[in-house]
Amino acid sequence: MEQHKMGQLENYEKILTRSCLFRQKNKEEIKKLCSLLGGRIQDYGKGQLLLHEGDTVGQLGIVLEGEVRIVRIDMEGNERLFQKLVPSYMLGADVVCTPTRQSPYSAYCSQDAKVWYFDWMPGHEKWEEELERRLMAFIANENVRKFYRIDILSTKSVRMRVLKYLRIQCRKRGSDTVEIPYSREEMANYLCVNRSVLSDELGRMQKEGLITFRKNRFTLCEGVSSYNNR
Repeated sequence: MEQHKMGQLENYEKILTRSCLFRQKNKEEIKKLCSLLGGRIQDYGKGQLLLHEGDTVGQLGIVLEGEVRIVRIDMEGNERLFQKLVPSYMLGADVVCTPTRQSPYSAYCSQDAKVWYFDWMPGHEKWEEELERRLMAFIANENVRKFYRIDILSTKSVRMRVLKYLRIQCRKRGSDTVEIPYSREEMANYLCVNRSVLSDELGRMQKEGLITFRKNRFTLCEGVSSYNNR
């Protein structure tokens, strides 16, 4: 694990403009805010742990390169995937605002990664109200995302879990076709179902004209939005 000087942030201007904290900011504004927040840039190798369940989270992170997975490991050692963080996405925002700051999940790199860490509240006189509002908006959006996940998992039927998940993704993008960020194994993990069961169900759904798919690209067929499964 290697630590870099903050000057390297200038190389990630395009990534930062996609982050909720810096969206619609110009180059000079981003440079000023990065200087204000300070922190450090950390290198990680594939498979390296960033955060262990129960750890205290003292800083926010923004993924600059690579991919970070948010997971829970059960007592039998099985991994449950909650989220994949790609460049521009924030790490730890939902934890640093809690009284204990104890992480309910683990985080590790699924590929080589760089993460920028900084204090979430460096000082009231330095912390701009706009950034604080943006952080709160991000956390609120995360709560909505988690509600949708709970709603998906509250459904016993594998078919309805798939349909609910795809409807949510399509609604976000305003299209009946969506490319999901998960492999079949990861999709099964996210939906908390067996991979072979998921593959069989996807095949049946395509035969019945509910969906079409090729690799990670799925299309909801006409009328599926009102489909109800037993």
